[in-house]
Amino acid sequence: MKKIIASILTAAALTIPVSAFASGAIPDHNGTSMEGFEIGTAKLNSAVKSYSSLFKKAGDQYGVDPNLLAAICMQESSGRNLSYRDDGSEYPAWGIMQIEYSLGKAFADFGEDTTGVRWTLQDRLDETKAVPFAAYLISKSLVSYDCDYMKMIQSYNFGQTVLDRIIDAVGDNWLEERVNAAKYADNWTYEKYGDAQYIEHVLQYYHNDIEYIGAKVRINGELLEFDNQYPLLETVDGETYTLIPIRGVSEALDADVEWDGKNQTVEISKDGRDMTLFIDSNTAILDGEEIELEMSAKIKNDRTMVPLRFVMEAFDVDVEWDQETRTVEITK
Repeated sequence: MKKIIASILTAAALTIPVSAFASGAIPDHNGTSMEGFEIGTAKLNSAVKSYSSLFKKAGDQYGVDPNLLAAICMQESSGRNLSYRDDGSEYPAWGIMQIEYSLGKAFADFGEDTTGVRWTLQDRLDETKAVPFAAYLISKSLVSYDCDYMKMIQSYNFGQTVLDRIIDAVGDNWLEERVNAAKYADNWTYEKYGDAQYIEHVLQYYHNDIEYIGAKVRINGELLEFDNQYPLLETVDGETYTLIPIRGVSEALDADVEWDGKNQTVEISKDGRDMTLFIDSNTAILDGEEIELEMSAKIKNDRTMVPLRFVMEAFDVDVEWDQETRTVEITK
């Protein structure tokens, strides 16, 4: 158990000089005060950059800023959670999952849902499996905490399971255990469970070094959750468009949506109006009339994505884009 505590505290010792975030660096952050915080680093840990493509793909797919995903993965992996490749070199074992303690079944289920194969504990050492799972878990937390990043990280990294194990090992005075790992905590003034100082150390890895093309959708102010593909931004001829999974369209519109895989078409019906979209075609049919689109429907990560603004406005639904929070606001 001391190793668990040490791994948590090690992350604090590995931080580097801090510089302030640029305004809006934490998109759609709300709730917890950021007053007095200077977080973010001039450059990320080199291991983050070596896995940047994984962070970007998983982050965009599951609606998590890849930089935030990298920050939490690296923070959790910077302690005892190292493994070794066949050539003997080290690489992070992505301890964020705590799979060996509490999430083995969830990890196996996720593997089966996404690849058709149940993943094992050994698979947690495979970053191509562990990073997407981490993104999936974080995306669920972000929705639960309505994008309050600090509360999400606080809850996620000091989950009740880990806390219970620490208390079981050292009793009610579990905070005193950090004295036994003081060499890891010289720069960490931690006074109570949930101390915001812990969050600051987590986020010190976070910086806008990896491009993020994800977006969020709110319907009448409520954050819309997606299973395994979030809305994405795509730029064509200098104009940026939001592509949304068709399931999100049905929820946003209270519409009937049907996918025809054989003919690669999407049919949307609402209040007596009918629309047909064709994959990779700039032509749509609305109530029998052909209409030219500026952005066609596409397949992303095996999910059908349609141009959100065109679909919403065709059915008289108000849509607004908030650039600062990267959020599509739908009013119905």
